Amino acid sequence: MDIPTKVYVTSPMAELKRVPGTLIAVSPLGFYEVHIAFGSNTHPMLLPVAETVLLAQEPILTALPGFELER
Repeated sequence: MDIPTKVYVTSPMAELKRVPGTLIAVSPLGFYEVHIAFGSNTHPMLLPVAETVLLAQEPILTALPGFELER
């Protein structure tokens, strides 16, 4: 996943459920830095990796070159 990238954020601790945002960075200390729009303002948030789900807004339409599924 390239950074920055558009994502949907789910984090029960922050009471977020599929909120659109932008992933800015992944900290080696275990946090995502995500920018989320609230009203007309954009706010940076630090969310713990262990309690946060990020879903890319853009789907992968074709398999990446060299990608193989082992069965």
